Amino acid sequence: MNQITGKYNIYKYIPIPYEHHPTIFDIDYLKLKKLGFNTILFDYDFTLAPWKQQIDDKTLNLFNKLYELGFKVAVVSNGPEKRIKNVEEKTKGKVKIYWRMRKPFSRKLKKVLEDLRSDPGSTVLIGDLFFTDMLVGNKNGFYTILVNPYTYEIDSMYKKIAAVISKIMYFLFFYTFGWLFRVMDLAVPNEFVENVFDIDYKKLKKNNYKLIIFDFDNTLTTWRSEELPKEIIELFEILSKDFKILIASNGKEYRFNNIKKTLKKYNIEVMGYSLKPFPYKIKRKIKEYGIEPTHVALIGDQLYTDIIAGNKSGFYTIKVNPISNKERIFTKILRFFEKISIKTMREKPKF
Repeated sequence: MNQITGKYNIYKYIPIPYEHHPTIFDIDYLKLKKLGFNTILFDYDFTLAPWKQQIDDKTLNLFNKLYELGFKVAVVSNGPEKRIKNVEEKTKGKVKIYWRMRKPFSRKLKKVLEDLRSDPGSTVLIGDLFFTDMLVGNKNGFYTILVNPYTYEIDSMYKKIAAVISKIMYFLFFYTFGWLFRVMDLAVPNEFVENVFDIDYKKLKKNNYKLIIFDFDNTLTTWRSEELPKEIIELFEILSKDFKILIASNGKEYRFNNIKKTLKKYNIEVMGYSLKPFPYKIKRKIKEYGIEPTHVALIGDQLYTDIIAGNKSGFYTIKVNPISNKERIFTKILRFFEKISIKTMREKPKF
């Protein structure tokens, strides 16, 4: 799983994570498994437990869940062996431990992968520090996930202050130098394909995807059209047997009156004013279906509207080429930035 797609691999030297979650318990590990990852490396202090404290039963249960999913799990800490020894003891050796790792330097981390018989493209690194964990993970081609420093159930004010300082440093970085790279990263799809007919829908079904969201203009038909081509309707007829389908457009609602009537017999909904790239309206609509984001795929032609909305919602995202060059001026401006992004972006995992 090669995670570098752009010509210039700038993310190798920038500590921007692929994902950011409040805690290790908020990560969608099932999605990671579906995307082909088989190894998870955890930092220890402030990631799995408060500084110099042992893991609790909740973390132990998480390890058991990961083991049942088939993951190889290890702890990679800059601290001494005695601090993380409890992990090995409590998991009866299922979770391997590695200490004095000297992150963000890579030499020892490469030996960890050799010991686990894993490769960088199938490895996830989870930690709380962006200038050690995230930087070394990106340098080695791992899928990096940042979590907020472990602050709950800490009885020491000193430890709480240390955790809060770490969190503040990240947000200062994110909202100054790092915000541009984060926005660019949010615009990276899981897949690039030529058009909606080139998508492997059988693979989506095999991976238990239940809902497919399509953009409208320049994804299914030309810009400002109020009709769907015959071949698209035929595609929907086939797909509706295996998936729920939603068309989510930023266009005005009245444009879709006739289309809604055509698609009604396939139980396909059409939603205008979707407000992409903001995910709120789409996420609210998804709740009506009762389908988890892990089982949703979004397909669109624009990185900075469709793909960002899908990524922020936790969907599997697929970018298609626009059907025509006819589009609004603002979109043409975004296309210019898309070309720059594609030269520098890092590839996201795909099936």
